[in-house]
Amino acid sequence: MTSARIPAFGLLLRDYAFAYTASHDFGVCDRLMIEDYVLRMGEFEIRGRDDAYKPATEKQYRQYPGLGFTVHDFMTNGDRAALRFSEHGKSLLTGALTSWRGISMYRWDGERLTECRVEQDYFSRRRQSESAASHEVPSPGADPWTDSFSEASRDTESAVRAWLERGDLFTSNTVEFDDELEAGHQRARLEELTVDVLDLFSCGEQAAFHIRAEGVYTGGLGSESDALIGVYGALYASGYVNIASGRISGHVVTDRLSYTRRLTARA
Repeated sequence: MTSARIPAFGLLLRDYAFAYTASHDFGVCDRLMIEDYVLRMGEFEIRGRDDAYKPATEKQYRQYPGLGFTVHDFMTNGDRAALRFSEHGKSLLTGALTSWRGISMYRWDGERLTECRVEQDYFSRRRQSESAASHEVPSPGADPWTDSFSEASRDTESAVRAWLERGDLFTSNTVEFDDELEAGHQRARLEELTVDVLDLFSCGEQAAFHIRAEGVYTGGLGSESDALIGVYGALYASGYVNIASGRISGHVVTDRLSYTRRLTARA
Protein backbone atom coordinates (compact mmCIF):
# COMPACT_ATOMS: atom_id res chain seq x y z
CA MET A 1 0.00 0.00 0.00
CA THR A 2 2.82 2.42 0.89
CA SER A 3 4.62 1.98 -2.43
CA ALA A 4 1.45 3.04 -4.26
CA ARG A 5 2.20 6.63 -3.17
CA ILE A 6 5.75 6.41 -4.53
CA PRO A 7 5.75 7.37 -8.25
CA ALA A 8 7.28 4.95 -10.73
CA PHE A 9 10.25 7.24 -11.34
CA GLY A 10 10.77 7.36 -7.57
CA LEU A 11 10.88 3.57 -7.32
CA LEU A 12 13.50 3.49 -10.07
CA LEU A 13 15.68 6.15 -8.46
CA ARG A 14 15.33 4.59 -5.02
CA ASP A 15 16.90 1.47 -6.52
CA TYR A 16 19.49 3.67 -8.24
CA ALA A 17 20.38 5.33 -4.91
CA PHE A 18 20.57 2.30 -2.65
CA ALA A 19 20.62 -0.94 -4.67
CA TYR A 20 23.20 0.43 -7.11
CA THR A 21 25.09 3.56 -6.01
CA ALA A 22 25.41 2.87 -2.29
CA SER A 23 25.93 -0.86 -2.90
CA HIS A 24 28.36 -0.53 -5.87
CA ASP A 25 26.41 -3.24 -7.69
CA PHE A 26 26.95 -2.92 -11.46
CA GLY A 27 24.49 -5.74 -12.07
CA VAL A 28 21.73 -3.45 -10.83
CA CYS A 29 23.20 -0.68 -12.99
CA ASP A 30 22.46 -2.80 -16.09
CA ARG A 31 18.83 -3.12 -15.05
CA LEU A 32 18.42 0.61 -14.36
CA MET A 33 20.18 2.22 -17.35
CA ILE A 34 19.97 1.92 -21.11
CA GLU A 35 23.16 0.93 -22.94
CA ASP A 36 23.49 4.42 -24.47
CA TYR A 37 23.18 6.13 -21.07
CA VAL A 38 24.63 9.68 -20.98
CA LEU A 39 26.16 11.47 -17.99
CA ARG A 40 26.79 15.22 -18.28
CA MET A 41 28.88 16.98 -15.63
CA GLY A 42 30.25 20.46 -16.27
CA GLU A 43 31.84 20.52 -19.70
CA PHE A 44 32.19 16.73 -19.78
CA GLU A 45 29.95 14.13 -21.42
CA ILE A 46 30.26 10.42 -20.72
CA ARG A 47 28.23 8.36 -23.20
CA GLY A 48 27.75 4.61 -23.06
CA ARG A 49 26.87 2.60 -19.95
CA ASP A 50 29.39 -0.20 -20.38
CA ASP A 51 32.31 1.39 -22.25
CA ALA A 52 32.42 4.83 -20.60
CA TYR A 53 30.14 5.24 -17.57
CA LYS A 54 31.03 2.06 -15.69
CA PRO A 55 34.83 2.50 -15.94
CA ALA A 56 34.55 6.10 -14.69
CA THR A 57 32.35 5.08 -11.77
CA GLU A 58 34.47 2.05 -10.93
CA LYS A 59 37.49 4.34 -10.60
CA GLN A 60 35.70 6.32 -7.89
CA TYR A 61 34.62 3.13 -6.12
CA ARG A 62 38.25 2.00 -6.05
CA GLN A 63 39.27 5.28 -4.43
CA TYR A 64 36.31 5.16 -2.01
CA PRO A 65 35.57 1.46 -1.44
CA GLY A 66 33.06 2.34 1.31
CA LEU A 67 31.42 5.17 -0.63
CA GLY A 68 28.01 6.03 0.76
CA PHE A 69 25.08 7.84 -0.84
CA THR A 70 22.59 9.84 1.24
CA VAL A 71 19.43 11.30 -0.32
CA HIS A 72 18.14 14.58 1.13
CA ASP A 73 15.39 15.46 -1.38
CA PHE A 74 13.66 13.99 -4.42
CA MET A 75 11.17 15.45 -6.91
CA THR A 76 9.48 14.19 -10.06
CA ASN A 77 6.79 15.28 -12.48
CA GLY A 78 6.58 11.81 -14.02
CA ASP A 79 8.79 12.59 -17.03
CA ARG A 80 11.74 14.16 -15.18
CA ALA A 81 13.25 13.75 -11.72
CA ALA A 82 15.96 15.26 -9.51
CA LEU A 83 17.91 14.27 -6.41
CA ARG A 84 19.70 16.38 -3.83
CA PHE A 85 22.27 14.13 -2.18
CA SER A 86 25.61 13.72 -0.45
CA GLU A 87 28.36 11.22 -1.15
CA HIS A 88 30.81 10.33 1.60
CA GLY A 89 33.59 7.94 2.44
CA LYS A 90 37.27 7.39 3.17
CA SER A 91 39.74 7.89 0.34
CA LEU A 92 42.41 5.22 -0.10
CA LEU A 93 44.58 7.86 -1.82
CA THR A 94 44.62 10.38 1.03
CA GLY A 95 43.30 8.43 4.01
CA ALA A 96 40.84 11.27 4.65
CA LEU A 97 37.15 11.00 5.45
CA THR A 98 35.13 13.39 3.30
CA SER A 99 31.51 14.31 2.62
CA TRP A 100 30.45 16.34 -0.41
CA ARG A 101 27.17 17.45 -1.96
CA GLY A 102 25.54 16.95 -5.32
CA ILE A 103 22.40 17.72 -7.31
CA SER A 104 21.39 15.50 -10.23
CA MET A 105 18.65 15.62 -12.88
CA TYR A 106 17.37 12.58 -14.78
CA ARG A 107 15.51 11.52 -17.90
CA TRP A 108 14.05 8.06 -18.51
CA ASP A 109 12.18 6.14 -21.20
CA GLY A 110 9.47 4.97 -18.82
CA GLU A 111 11.49 1.94 -17.73
CA ARG A 112 15.20 2.82 -17.52
CA LEU A 113 17.37 5.90 -17.09
CA THR A 114 18.60 7.55 -20.29
CA GLU A 115 20.44 10.66 -19.07
CA CYS A 116 21.82 12.35 -15.97
CA ARG A 117 23.00 15.93 -15.53
CA VAL A 118 24.87 16.41 -12.27
CA GLU A 119 27.30 18.61 -10.40
CA GLN A 120 29.22 17.52 -7.30
CA ASP A 121 31.27 19.70 -4.98
CA TYR A 122 34.71 18.20 -5.52
CA PHE A 123 36.23 21.54 -4.41
CA SER A 124 34.95 20.82 -0.90
CA ARG A 125 36.11 17.20 -1.10
CA ARG A 126 39.64 18.34 -1.97
CA ARG A 127 39.74 20.86 0.87
CA GLN A 128 38.58 18.27 3.37
CA SER A 129 41.24 15.86 2.12
CA GLU A 130 43.97 18.48 2.45
CA SER A 131 42.92 19.56 5.94
CA ALA A 132 41.92 16.09 7.21
CA ALA A 133 38.78 17.77 8.59
CA SER A 134 35.64 16.08 7.33
CA HIS A 135 32.22 17.72 7.14
CA GLU A 136 29.39 15.90 8.82
CA VAL A 137 26.96 14.16 6.49
CA PRO A 138 23.70 16.18 6.45
CA SER A 139 20.60 14.37 7.66
CA PRO A 140 18.85 12.17 5.12
CA GLY A 141 15.36 13.03 4.00
CA ALA A 142 12.92 11.37 6.38
CA ASP A 143 11.04 10.00 3.34
CA PRO A 144 11.97 11.77 0.11
CA TRP A 145 10.16 9.21 -2.07
CA THR A 146 6.57 9.11 -0.84
CA ASP A 147 4.19 11.79 -2.19
CA SER A 148 7.04 13.27 -4.25
CA PHE A 149 5.04 13.72 -7.48
CA SER A 150 3.78 17.11 -8.70
CA GLU A 151 2.68 18.23 -12.13
CA ALA A 152 5.04 20.44 -14.13
CA SER A 153 4.27 24.17 -13.84
CA ARG A 154 4.94 26.67 -16.63
CA ASP A 155 4.67 29.51 -14.11
CA THR A 156 7.37 27.98 -11.92
CA GLU A 157 9.65 27.38 -14.88
CA SER A 158 9.17 30.90 -16.23
CA ALA A 159 9.91 32.48 -12.84
CA VAL A 160 13.02 30.38 -12.23
CA ARG A 161 14.35 30.86 -15.78
CA ALA A 162 13.97 34.65 -15.56
CA TRP A 163 15.66 34.67 -12.13
CA LEU A 164 18.57 32.63 -13.47
CA GLU A 165 19.02 34.69 -16.62
CA ARG A 166 19.09 37.91 -14.57
CA GLY A 167 21.96 36.43 -12.55
CA ASP A 168 20.01 36.74 -9.30
CA LEU A 169 21.14 33.27 -8.22
CA PHE A 170 24.65 34.56 -7.52
CA THR A 171 23.50 37.30 -5.13
CA SER A 172 20.70 35.35 -3.44
CA ASN A 173 20.75 35.03 0.35
CA THR A 174 18.04 32.35 0.29
CA VAL A 175 19.99 29.80 -1.77
CA GLU A 176 22.78 27.80 -0.15
CA PHE A 177 25.83 27.26 -2.38
CA ASP A 178 27.96 24.14 -2.09
CA ASP A 179 29.24 23.70 1.49
CA GLU A 180 28.47 27.22 2.77
CA LEU A 181 26.70 25.82 5.83
CA GLU A 182 29.92 24.15 7.00
CA ALA A 183 32.68 26.28 5.45
CA GLY A 184 31.16 29.75 5.35
CA HIS A 185 30.17 32.01 2.47
CA GLN A 186 32.53 31.08 -0.37
CA ARG A 187 30.90 31.35 -3.78
CA ALA A 188 32.42 32.50 -7.04
CA ARG A 189 31.70 36.14 -7.88
CA LEU A 190 31.38 36.94 -11.58
CA GLU A 191 31.02 40.23 -13.41
CA GLU A 192 29.91 40.76 -17.03
CA LEU A 193 27.72 37.75 -16.27
CA THR A 194 25.67 35.80 -18.81
CA VAL A 195 23.72 32.67 -17.90
CA ASP A 196 22.80 29.87 -20.31
CA VAL A 197 20.06 27.58 -18.95
CA LEU A 198 21.07 24.13 -20.17
CA ASP A 199 18.18 22.28 -18.58
CA LEU A 200 15.19 23.18 -16.40
CA PHE A 201 12.05 21.42 -15.27
CA SER A 202 9.47 21.88 -12.55
CA CYS A 203 7.37 19.87 -10.13
CA GLY A 204 4.69 22.17 -8.80
CA GLU A 205 6.47 24.96 -6.90
CA GLN A 206 9.82 23.16 -7.09
CA ALA A 207 12.33 23.26 -9.93
CA ALA A 208 15.67 21.75 -10.86
CA PHE A 209 18.12 23.33 -13.27
CA HIS A 210 21.55 23.04 -14.86
CA ILE A 211 23.27 26.22 -16.04
CA ARG A 212 26.48 27.53 -17.58
CA ALA A 213 27.41 30.96 -16.21
CA GLU A 214 30.11 32.95 -17.99
CA GLY A 215 31.86 36.05 -16.73
CA VAL A 216 34.97 37.61 -15.25
CA TYR A 217 36.02 36.05 -11.93
CA THR A 218 36.27 38.71 -9.20
CA GLY A 219 36.94 36.50 -6.17
CA GLY A 220 35.05 34.53 -3.57
CA LEU A 221 36.80 31.15 -3.64
CA GLY A 222 39.56 31.90 -1.17
CA SER A 223 42.99 33.47 -1.26
CA GLU A 224 44.47 30.54 -3.22
CA SER A 225 42.37 31.68 -6.19
CA ASP A 226 43.30 35.38 -6.02
CA ALA A 227 45.69 35.00 -8.96
CA LEU A 228 42.65 34.16 -11.10
CA ILE A 229 40.85 37.46 -10.46
CA GLY A 230 40.14 39.15 -13.78
CA VAL A 231 40.12 35.91 -15.79
CA TYR A 232 37.06 35.17 -17.92
CA GLY A 233 35.55 31.70 -17.83
CA ALA A 234 32.50 29.46 -17.42
CA LEU A 235 31.11 28.02 -14.19
CA TYR A 236 28.56 25.18 -14.24
CA ALA A 237 25.92 24.74 -11.55
CA SER A 238 22.96 22.50 -10.79
CA GLY A 239 20.17 23.64 -8.50
CA TYR A 240 17.19 22.38 -6.51
CA VAL A 241 14.87 25.26 -5.56
CA ASN A 242 11.39 26.16 -4.36
CA ILE A 243 9.40 29.29 -5.28
CA ALA A 244 6.90 29.14 -2.41
CA SER A 245 6.13 32.32 -0.48
CA GLY A 246 7.03 34.49 -3.45
CA ARG A 247 10.77 33.96 -3.22
CA ILE A 248 13.20 31.40 -4.59
CA SER A 249 15.11 29.36 -2.03
CA GLY A 250 17.02 26.10 -1.99
CA HIS A 251 20.41 24.69 -2.88
CA VAL A 252 22.95 24.90 -5.68
CA VAL A 253 26.12 22.90 -6.35
CA THR A 254 28.83 24.32 -8.61
CA ASP A 255 31.79 22.76 -10.41
CA ARG A 256 34.14 25.25 -8.72
CA LEU A 257 37.10 22.83 -8.68
CA SER A 258 36.99 22.33 -12.47
CA TYR A 259 36.17 26.03 -12.82
CA THR A 260 39.38 27.11 -11.10
CA ARG A 261 41.33 24.65 -13.24
CA ARG A 262 39.81 26.13 -16.40
CA LEU A 263 40.63 29.65 -15.22
CA THR A 264 44.19 28.60 -14.42
CA ALA A 265 44.60 27.20 -17.93
CA ARG A 266 43.35 30.52 -19.36
CA ALA A 267 45.57 32.56 -17.08
